Amino acid sequence: MTIALHRWGTDRTGAPVILLHGWTMSGDIWAPLAQALPAPCLAPDLPGHGASTAYPATVEGGVAQLGDLIAANGLRDATLVGWSLGALIGWQYLDRGGPGIARMVSVDMSPCPLPAPGWEFPMRNQSAGKAARAAARFEQDWPRAARAIAQTMFARPQGCTAMSAARAEARIRARDPATMARFWTSLTRTDLRDAITRLPVPLLALHGAKSRVYAPATGDWLACTAPDGRNRTLADCGHAPVLETPGATAGIIAEFIRA
Repeated sequence: MTIALHRWGTDRTGAPVILLHGWTMSGDIWAPLAQALPAPCLAPDLPGHGASTAYPATVEGGVAQLGDLIAANGLRDATLVGWSLGALIGWQYLDRGGPGIARMVSVDMSPCPLPAPGWEFPMRNQSAGKAARAAARFEQDWPRAARAIAQTMFARPQGCTAMSAARAEARIRARDPATMARFWTSLTRTDLRDAITRLPVPLLALHGAKSRVYAPATGDWLACTAPDGRNRTLADCGHAPVLETPGATAGIIAEFIRA
């Protein structure tokens, strides 16, 4: 098995930061944020994304990859930052008793992406039926799906300075449709609400005030439900604060690490 790993700040001191990207992206998208953090940073290409090989393209595959990454690099006292899909993987890893992580930051993610009885914070305009039909459409017309996915990432239709919507669309189109459909099915079927209630490390939940994917109030739920939780809302961001305001987002993460 191969883990394609992007690194920044190898000359910096302090505990490392592990950065897990969102669905359809890859580890290199963290560059603007990682360059603004004071600690050494590592970002793998998650299974089915980029150059990593052999791990299953599922949340479980991401958890296995994260465990191998931490063990192979002897990481301790790390800060785990998971954006969207990356947050699901991080929460699952911690709920399995995964070592090496001292604190976690989740970025614009819900622990239960699909609607459920009494659940107020699923993915916007989503249902189990819609999710299943979407997975089928991905394999039938991935270029159209890629455009729709890219258009929901940002607060502004054109994207942001770090990545335009057109660049995001090109990245997404380069992914294998069948692989993305498998990962989509895995992530939308995940429900980690109970895991949040027993999260063993401090959690900071970051959400974009203009997100078209998850309601910002999801962060309130996470902060109130985690044993040691807090949240921040980024005023001028959509689903991708890591790209839309990387400097400000890095500053909030660095403050959380110091605290």
